[in-house]
Amino acid sequence: MTDPRRPGGPTTPTGVTGPTPGISQGAAPPPSVVPTSEPADAWDAPAPSSRGLLELDRRRYWSGAAVTVVVCAVLGLAASVVFDSAFDVGLLGPSRLVPDAPGLAWALTGALFALLAAVVLQLLVRVVPRPRMFFGWLVALVTVILAALAFTGTGDAASAVVTALVWVVVGVAVSAMLTGVLGRTLVRSAGPTR
Repeated sequence: MTDPRRPGGPTTPTGVTGPTPGISQGAAPPPSVVPTSEPADAWDAPAPSSRGLLELDRRRYWSGAAVTVVVCAVLGLAASVVFDSAFDVGLLGPSRLVPDAPGLAWALTGALFALLAAVVLQLLVRVVPRPRMFFGWLVALVTVILAALAFTGTGDAASAVVTALVWVVVGVAVSAMLTGVLGRTLVRSAGPTR
């Protein structure tokens, strides 16, 4: 006879209580194993043809990209004003574009970097299966190259370090803003009609 309330476990026919073979005391039965997958970002996951394809809402994407270009231009201008004017540490590099106005040169450079990144990201959405991953790598590599170029000139070390820091900040800003814009502007098309 079995008494489930008894601490020793079920009673054996001889009246001795003990654990039941094959069942561990106090352990829950093993859960059923169901294969799960981590949820992927909606715009990184391949879209089944029955549900339609992921497409870019170009108007909203380019509105966000335009704001990103403006923010990066202001970021370049702010970096020039802060370091060139306030701290008297000359930034290296793009000031050669407009020699008389280094702030304008950095603003143009930040805007150009963001604009080119927006064009590349739109192209990646059309041709590769995981655009965010490739875009992140591209922006990171270009940022590292631009930051490293600051150390190749004959300028002083402080200017090189500050210039590299500005490139890193601009690269992070471009990547973060454009991937955020992309996440909000991909839409699923209706798919082919039958």
